[in-house]
Amino acid sequence: MKFEAIRRRVERSEQLVEGRALQTRVRASALKATWRESWTPARIILAGLAAGFLVGRAEPSRALRQLGGGGRWIQLIGALSGLFASLQSSVAAATADKAADHAGEAAEQAGDAAVAAHVATDDVAVGEHQQPTQPPLSSDRRRPDPSWNTPPAPAEAATEISER
Repeated sequence: MKFEAIRRRVERSEQLVEGRALQTRVRASALKATWRESWTPARIILAGLAAGFLVGRAEPSRALRQLGGGGRWIQLIGALSGLFASLQSSVAAATADKAADHAGEAAEQAGDAAVAAHVATDDVAVGEHQQPTQPPLSSDRRRPDPSWNTPPAPAEAATEISER
């Protein structure tokens, strides 16, 4: 085969695949809509009753006893849920740290912008031979927390030393 014939064949195949993908998406959305519409409240209740009956007939408590006790399975599920919760809280803490860093950067940028704006207004006022009405803003507008200025209580000092 010639190169052009192979290229045309590949292009036709690509178009066929794109068409089939579009058909699949359309049919999947139609199936999803039909599935949601078919679950009426009465059907949901009937499905729940049937599932409950089948689970009751299967006697899951007997199956758990044969596996070595149901208490172990419940303990395992409890431990796994605790593990999942701690992982989720770790992720949330990391996200909060990043957000705090971004907020600090934004505050610094806002302070820099305020200083620049004040300098610009001072330049305009001096250019017009007028005195500035406000004192210049300092670039370090944050004040230290007063609790850090006092020495720690003896219990706090002992805790700091024991943690090192």
